[in-house]
Amino acid sequence: MSPGAKPSEMNVLNPIKPLLFSLNEADIPVCVVGEIVLNYYNVPRVVHDIEICVPELSLPEVASKVVSTTEFTRVEVEDYDLFTEYKRGFQAFKAPNDDLRLIIFADSHFGIAPLRQSSVLSDERVSTACSTQILGLVPQCEIRDIPVPRLSHLFTGLCLRFFESGDVMARIAVEQLVDGMDLDDEWIKRNLDDTKTKVRDLATQLVTEKVSRREDDPVLGATNSDFVTARTQDVRSIPGSGF
Repeated sequence: MSPGAKPSEMNVLNPIKPLLFSLNEADIPVCVVGEIVLNYYNVPRVVHDIEICVPELSLPEVASKVVSTTEFTRVEVEDYDLFTEYKRGFQAFKAPNDDLRLIIFADSHFGIAPLRQSSVLSDERVSTACSTQILGLVPQCEIRDIPVPRLSHLFTGLCLRFFESGDVMARIAVEQLVDGMDLDDEWIKRNLDDTKTKVRDLATQLVTEKVSRREDDPVLGATNSDFVTARTQDVRSIPGSGF
């Protein structure tokens, strides 16, 4: 956490806490993905939706639990654009008196199936290290309760989604993860050794280009940006980071 960071007094996940509890009781694995998990891994993103992943076969049961345990109601989404196209085909729910939506994805869509093996386990969350970004969304004392995928699994899944469907937003996300977490060749070797060659090649390319991106961007290069804070806050100790 940087000296100027302002901890959040609210938890963006409060509306789905009853759902998370219910899924835990039913032994259904779940991970928070999308904009929230990018903030968890030090990528600054405005949160438009709460996005979660569950096992594909559990989608109907989870959708039912959303209705029975939360105040979210089903909503039909018809307008998609470059930024939201990846959400097409998945069930959406809207919070009352709020623009916030909940989207439920299959773990296979994010490339993190089987989900249980892709998730950060509770006993791995000993470290209290966290990014400045997530502190704007969740109180520090509650960050360890966020169910998140391991960075390596998230990264690989986003790469594969880009390769398989041309999802530009997935490509942007992996680049931002490289910068936000200050990923390097050692991280690639340690975490991506068993993945497809094209995933490793893209990761290596993004790591190589990292310095030039900072030099080319006056915000990233000149003002000790959010991405460069990897050196001033211990983001590499964030549970699930793979360092």
